[in-house]
Amino acid sequence: METLNTSQTALAQLSPKTAKRKFDRLHDKMSKAGDQAKRKDVTKMRQLLLTNPEILPFGWTLHETVRDEIIKETTSSGGSKALMLADVDRCLKELGYNTAPALERIHMDNIATCRLRMAFAEFRQSHAQKSGSATIIQHHDQMLSSAQHRLNKAIEALARVRRLATQAPVFQVNLATLGGQQVNLA
Repeated sequence: METLNTSQTALAQLSPKTAKRKFDRLHDKMSKAGDQAKRKDVTKMRQLLLTNPEILPFGWTLHETVRDEIIKETTSSGGSKALMLADVDRCLKELGYNTAPALERIHMDNIATCRLRMAFAEFRQSHAQKSGSATIIQHHDQMLSSAQHRLNKAIEALARVRRLATQAPVFQVNLATLGGQQVNLA
């Protein structure tokens, strides 16, 4: 993994307008280049976002990009895309995404992404059943089981984080009394 060495490069905070223009230019340039994007442009973009995080779209997450890619690979219908994205938005809203702390939002993003993957695995499994090929059916059944397992693990992780966040810290004090006896107070 490539790391960004900020000590060698002077990172300057730009005005929001200037930073946004620079971001748009770099983003357009890298989008047009596709897989051929230059490493120096990637580094410039990282530095720009590091020093000017406010130019990222509000609420943007890496999971959102992953979900968009999953949906793009699955359907070309604009209506289907809108329905899928609305379902993801509804799921996140029901989990309390907008008011949750950052650590919980990470797990909520993971749940929404796993849920989307599981829905597509269900869809593929349904098509495999129609094909009649035992090997294809078995393969897609394993993929579906894996997606279900990941979703369950993501839900358990969020529940664990929430449970830990609500537990009050436990303090225990050990006091010695005049008679030499020790008393534990919780």
